[in-house]
Amino acid sequence: MAALAALLTLTACSGGTRPAPEEEPAAEETPTSMTCETILRPSFSEELASLGWTARSETFRVGEHELADGIQCVWGDYEHGTDIAQMYGWAPVSAEQSTELQQYLEDNGWLREEQDEYVYLTENPEIVHYLDEGEYGMTYQFATGWVALADTKQGLDLVTWRG
Repeated sequence: MAALAALLTLTACSGGTRPAPEEEPAAEETPTSMTCETILRPSFSEELASLGWTARSETFRVGEHELADGIQCVWGDYEHGTDIAQMYGWAPVSAEQSTELQQYLEDNGWLREEQDEYVYLTENPEIVHYLDEGEYGMTYQFATGWVALADTKQGLDLVTWRG
């Protein structure tokens, strides 16, 4: 047994084979196609996948308005049929579309907030009745050239796609 330990020690100290130098991690590439995974922070979409969640993608919608170049994703555990899900989306918009969609939401009772360079339109808690005071439900975030969607205002921080 002592001989085996001595042999392992000598082998470890000998100038035998050297480990290969560690490769530099590849720089994260910017995704070129918009998918349910690429519109979100990579670590978050990986976390959802580790929970067994998958996404169903649809055309981005604001009420009856469809934005064909956008994507709207509902993440959930479809294999086990739970009613717990999360929604995220992103779409490019022209200035005219942005104005029209914002007006549409306001006309339908959504509440408007302006913060920095963003306009947020969120469900009115007096209408949906499932939010506690100070909470935000489904919210659209408008910026120059795009609109994002999440099932909560805080969830918009997870939508990182900018086209």
